[in-house]
Amino acid sequence: MEEQEVINPAHGSGEKRMQIRESARKIFDGAANAGHDINHSLRVMDLCIHISSIEGGDSEILEAAALLHDIGRPAQLKDPAVDHATLSAQLAPDILSGAGFASQKVPAVVYAIKHHRYSFGLTPDTLEARILQDADRLDISGAVGAAMTFAYSGAMNRKLYHSSDPLAEHRQLDGDKYALDHILSKLMHLPGSMHTTTARLMAEERNRFLNGFVEQLVREITFGRRQANE
Repeated sequence: MEEQEVINPAHGSGEKRMQIRESARKIFDGAANAGHDINHSLRVMDLCIHISSIEGGDSEILEAAALLHDIGRPAQLKDPAVDHATLSAQLAPDILSGAGFASQKVPAVVYAIKHHRYSFGLTPDTLEARILQDADRLDISGAVGAAMTFAYSGAMNRKLYHSSDPLAEHRQLDGDKYALDHILSKLMHLPGSMHTTTARLMAEERNRFLNGFVEQLVREITFGRRQANE
């Protein structure tokens, strides 16, 4: 049975938004994504809308930026030398123009997309770009973040954890080699990277789940060693 998208009523039925979403979907469909798919973009859009309802910002810019911020991901997965944020920003204007998006808002959408990437450590100048960063980081936190980490690590042929030192008590964390290291070195620190109070409070709540998950995971993977020491 072919998977069907469940439409969130909050997404509305605006023609421009639907055209932008469909353009993004066509790029993602059939491409390897390791969790960074159209569903991720829709969750980021939901988070943008929620944060903006409290913190302010142009919702039209945020919706478009959220839908298109990762359209360069499939190319990056094929070639790690590609920067997906830069490519997404390059692809966005034609999609926005084709959907009849307000031309005066296109630069703000492109700016937000270009500056959304966590690993660049950028602090954007616009509220919309800061909200997009927050929403994108929120979606890789908590339960979804753990699931996406393991999906991506599997796609990249990385190990789940370091077998003899899963919590890196006697070694340096290496998120490029172990999924659990990525959670410990990146996801656990996301609350402190949020720009808005709304996003930070949400991230702290999600982090409480993630802490419990890591504790349970470590209990399970070290079960034999703990039994031997009792």
